[in-house]
Amino acid sequence: MNAAARAGLLGTLALIGSGCRSVGNSPQIADLQLTQVGVLLLSCLLLLAAHGLNQLRRRANSERQQALSLLNQQQHRYRTLVENLHVVTWEMSLPSMRFIYVSPHAKDLLGIDPDLWLRPDFFSQQLHPDDRERVTALLHAQANTNTSQSFDFRLLHQDGSACWVRAIINSVSNEEYEAIALNGLLVDIQEQKASEMALRHSEQKFASVFHHCPDSIVLADASDGTLLSVNQTFEEQFGFSAAEAVGKTSTQLGVWTQPGLGATLLKQLSSQTQSNLEVCFRRRDASEFTGLISSRMVELNQQRILVVVIRDISALKVTQQQLELSEQKFSSAFHASPDGLLITRRSDGKLLDVNEGFTRITGYDRDQAVGRSTLELGLWSNLDDRERMLTMLGSQGTVRDMLSQVTDIHGNIRDVEISTEAVVVNSEDCMLSIARDVTERLKMESSLRQAATVFENTNEGVIITDGEGMILGVNKAFTRITGHPEDYLLGKPMSILGEMTEDTHLIKEVARTLRDEGQWQGEAWNRRQNGELYAAWINISQVLNVDGSLNHLVAVFSDITPLKHTQARLDHQAHHDPLTDLPNRTLFEARLREALHSQRLADQTGIGALLFIDLDRFKQINDSLGHPVGDILLKSASQRLRAVLRDIDTVARHGGDEFIVLLPNLHSEEDAAAVADKLLAVFRQPFLAAGHEFFVSASIGISLFPTDANDVNSLIKHADAAMYRAKNQGRNRYAFYTRELTANAHQRMEMENDMRRGLERNEFSLYYQPKFDLAAHQLCGMEALVRWHHPQRGLVEPDQFIPLAEETGLIVELGKRILDLACTQLAAWRNQGLKPPRMAINVSGVQLVGNKLVGDIRRALEWHDLPASLLELEITEDFVMNQNREAIQLLDVFSKMGIHLSIDDFGTGYSSLAYLKEMPLDTLKIDRSFVSGLPDSHHDAAISQTIIVLAHNLGMTVVAEGVETAAQLALLGEQGCDIVQGYHISPPLPAEQFSSRFLQCAPSQRPSQPV
Repeated sequence: MNAAARAGLLGTLALIGSGCRSVGNSPQIADLQLTQVGVLLLSCLLLLAAHGLNQLRRRANSERQQALSLLNQQQHRYRTLVENLHVVTWEMSLPSMRFIYVSPHAKDLLGIDPDLWLRPDFFSQQLHPDDRERVTALLHAQANTNTSQSFDFRLLHQDGSACWVRAIINSVSNEEYEAIALNGLLVDIQEQKASEMALRHSEQKFASVFHHCPDSIVLADASDGTLLSVNQTFEEQFGFSAAEAVGKTSTQLGVWTQPGLGATLLKQLSSQTQSNLEVCFRRRDASEFTGLISSRMVELNQQRILVVVIRDISALKVTQQQLELSEQKFSSAFHASPDGLLITRRSDGKLLDVNEGFTRITGYDRDQAVGRSTLELGLWSNLDDRERMLTMLGSQGTVRDMLSQVTDIHGNIRDVEISTEAVVVNSEDCMLSIARDVTERLKMESSLRQAATVFENTNEGVIITDGEGMILGVNKAFTRITGHPEDYLLGKPMSILGEMTEDTHLIKEVARTLRDEGQWQGEAWNRRQNGELYAAWINISQVLNVDGSLNHLVAVFSDITPLKHTQARLDHQAHHDPLTDLPNRTLFEARLREALHSQRLADQTGIGALLFIDLDRFKQINDSLGHPVGDILLKSASQRLRAVLRDIDTVARHGGDEFIVLLPNLHSEEDAAAVADKLLAVFRQPFLAAGHEFFVSASIGISLFPTDANDVNSLIKHADAAMYRAKNQGRNRYAFYTRELTANAHQRMEMENDMRRGLERNEFSLYYQPKFDLAAHQLCGMEALVRWHHPQRGLVEPDQFIPLAEETGLIVELGKRILDLACTQLAAWRNQGLKPPRMAINVSGVQLVGNKLVGDIRRALEWHDLPASLLELEITEDFVMNQNREAIQLLDVFSKMGIHLSIDDFGTGYSSLAYLKEMPLDTLKIDRSFVSGLPDSHHDAAISQTIIVLAHNLGMTVVAEGVETAAQLALLGEQGCDIVQGYHISPPLPAEQFSSRFLQCAPSQRPSQPV
């Protein structure tokens, strides 16, 4: 119904209504008539209105049908267009990420029917696990924006493989959806991704070939000659690193021997392609070489770049000069070349001439090759290759780079590329052939093909990442060493490996070094997948693109855990004594320096102590029973010492039988004394070794820091001096350092030096003390006692220098001197017609080690023509009692020679009756300490009586030394002592006095005189 009709109807209704209200005042009949007329008019009007409405309805239906038809046509056209596209169109609701619609091409993309795409969990299940979190975040972010976006991700194909797609997404605002909706396109970019990967591998291969090419390769800006990139061969050939070269011109690097040559060559190379342009170059070290330049202009990234190849032909130039001097006729043809040049007769392959390159390839020199055919020399590994070359030469007139194999003089197969031209020589059809040895090149190509095999089979772990640090691959060694499987790491960032390292501080250092230097190598401790620690030596290098951008990273590492364990063991061995496993002197001194440094820094009021320990009489045990027994004793002593010390204390073996102890953080010197008492106490229990029981004591010297000194050497020297004081005070005790000890140490050093000089100057002489037989009342022997006539000190008594001689080892040389002097004097007396009695010589235990003393005695007796019966060797009780079987055999040798053996100082040691019974001893000497108390001391009298009875029961003669009174002499005579010596008889006398007083009274000269 139009607007006019609606207005008329409304007016009529209004009129009717008005009429009805006015008729209300009329009579009844009038009212009835008007009402019927109104109804009639109203009916007419309603009929007219209905007719108008029907016309309007029919027109609206017609327009609607036309609109629906047009909409259906547009929907059909749109659906046909979408379904014919090779992309997947889709609609999705959020946040469920459920597809509402996908186009039929969805099956072509993943091999899954479109109906299955509409499942509620389809999209989340088909998303690649590594992309799920990222894609979900991007989709939800899209719901909050009105702009479209696109990104790449992976969906899982029906067969489980990954399919790369690119999503183009728009947000949808529509009331039909209960939630936010998205729509867009899915584009298959699998081939694009594969192409990108292939391009990346291609770039890697190019970089590898670029840097491993045997010729120098330079990429330079064609406009100004600035070096953009150089390969490793350039660095080796010219001596410039890539970092030094890139960004500079060749002129700035100073590689040209001729001034201005760089600009001229740049202009020449930029204008045309060059091949084998010969130029003289200068290296960084100023040495020169000749190179062949080949260049080509290329355009990269809209930049004109010169690719220049430089081959070092210095050796070739030398060869060329030699050839020019010897054969001018070939100067134009046979130039110095790394390639082999040969002229052969076409008919039979006879060699007319060859160059040095031919010799380098085949091993045949010119004299061996010229006049013989290639067939005769057996150069062709495959004869068909020669026929193939002749066929190509006949059909094409030339042969270029024909790959063949030749056999050299040693039977080795060489790969060569042969280029041949037909030439005429002396009217004969010949061939000029150039053979280039490509064996190494083919090996390199083969090595590139084998790179994957090497990568997988090398013992070093290898990991490769892309420029973004995402892991591209690991080899089997990496998995074997770390325990992490390859599929766990692929596609993950390399930073995940940082979680495995114990040295977290290295991560920043590695990143900085790679950024600054392009390479890092070093050592790191990492953990395997099972948590086990291992040490690795790692080398990480950048591989750059031509433009200098990062292509990928290569990390190679070795498991050096066994090496670290070996180093730790060697370090332990270097700082510990191999016998006792205690710290050695080096480690001890390092800890002492640290203790001194810590004390200075802390500024503490406490003190520290250094204890120098020396085992008493250990040398006698070691020399008598042998080093194995001594070693056992040292081990036991070190264990006991270590057991009573604190954890912060250090006990070390200083050398020989000396130990040194560091006691830091003490309160007073009383603490040091208390520790020294503990250390002395550990020696109170006997030591067991090789079936022997030993009682060994120790002498300890103590120096304090910082009281006595504040440096390592002084503290050790002071403690050593204090130890000697403890020894001089009777052993088995400790002594603190005092300042006078330093003076004593100097005196000892001076005396040692004086002794050495005294031996050189013959300052030592012998005095002789007689021995008298109590029963026969006559002289029966004498003892030779050494005296030192010092030029400044005068006569030095033995007790002042003999102990020092034994400590320093000078006793060996001194003992030999005493033996020579004694035998010389015996021979002199015999030559004077006198008959001297047996002479006793004191022998140190050091002299009895080995057979040297036996040889010395035999030579002395032989030289002076003396009978062995004139000699008697006096050996200390401690040494005799501690001897092993070998030492007993040595005493047997002396006894069989006729030399008398005497045990000296009997009663002062720990004698063994079994040893006394087994040893071939003739005489037993009672120590003067037991004689001095006679006759008043009942104990000494009992001891002397016991010793005399014991000796007589063992068949030995008894000598009492140190007899100074007639009462002592009388008692010893009553007890049955055989022989006495001492000041009561006579003090030691020089040779002339002794002979004039006693030898004239010898039984062979005069009747004996009573004593």
